[in-house]
Formats: sequence, C-alpha cells, structure tokens
Amino acid sequence: MSRPKIPGRKIAAVAGALSGILLLSLMGCKSASSPTSAASSVLIANQCGATVDIFMDGTSKFTIADGASNSVENVSQGSYLFEAKKSDNGNLVYSTTLDVQAGASYSLSVSGAATVLITNRYGEILKIYANDVYLGDIGDQVSQTVSRVRFGSYKYSASRKSDGTVVATTSIDVTEVKEYGWVITK
Repeated sequence: MSRPKIPGRKIAAVAGALSGILLLSLMGCKSASSPTSAASSVLIANQCGATVDIFMDGTSKFTIADGASNSVENVSQGSYLFEAKKSDNGNLVYSTTLDVQAGASYSLSVSGAATVLITNRYGEILKIYANDVYLGDIGDQVSQTVSRVRFGSYKYSASRKSDGTVVATTSIDVTEVKEYGWVITK
C-alpha cells in the first residue's frame, strides 16, 4: 500500500527549513543599523602658541607645531585621556577625557590656557590693548580677566577713555599655564 501524496506537507517542510536557515543567518549577521566595530579618528589642532607633544592614556602619539594639526587614527570605542604637554619643558597645557564611539570622528583644539588679570586702580575708565589690539574698557576699581591667552610675548597698554592718552604699559611673557597679573595705578 502506498502513501497518498499530500502537497501541503512538502510545502510546510520546505517553509520550516527555510525559516530555520533564515533564523540562523540573522543571528550571525548585523543589520545596517546595528553598531559596528569600525575604528574612529581624533583630529588634534594646536592653537596654544607653542609646540606640544600629544599623549593618549599616557602613551606619546606625536608632536604638533603651533598652528598645525595631526590625527590619531584607528581609535577603538572607549574612554581615553588626551594630554598636550609643552615640548620644551613637558608642562601640561591641555587635558581632556574623550568618550569615543565606534566609527565616529572627533576633533580637539589645544588653545591658550593662561589668563591675565588686569586691575584698574588709575582713577578713571581705561581702554586696554594687547599688542595694539583693543580688548575693551575697564572701569575704575574693577578687575577683568583676559582668558585663553596663548604662549608668547605681549605688550599691554592702557589709555584714558576720555582722550586716548596712554597712561601705562607692561610686557608679559606667557610661558606657563597660570594667571598673570597687571595692576594699573597712577
């Protein structure tokens, strides 16, 4: 006696086999929207006024001259400490922790980190200049901070707001990341 042919049984068996193959292949594949393990890059630009050495988690990566940039390539996902140290003395200029995501591009800027605190005790409102660039007015008995000062030499001058007469000058050599000060008196 022979078995009767049941077409639905073959279709169900083939469909079940295809479903199993599809399920197994999906488990081993990532969709286009799932995260990848692609490496990232970090572009570092130096605008601090001095040549710096770049470190990532304490490991030296490269040296960048003022006004130049360079990239750390093939950075895997994770958290990293980036530091910039002056090449001539190893003093820390810049430090940040960067949380890197897979396949992303990042940029960091090493800029001036020193400050200059200017205090006006002259008795009237003064106009303040650095290397002949107007910074602003400062009231009498007022202190103001000039932020993000790059390494280098600066000639500061103060002139009366009333008639423009220069009443004080000073030179400041910014060689460290610290606060420099200038008190203007009569």
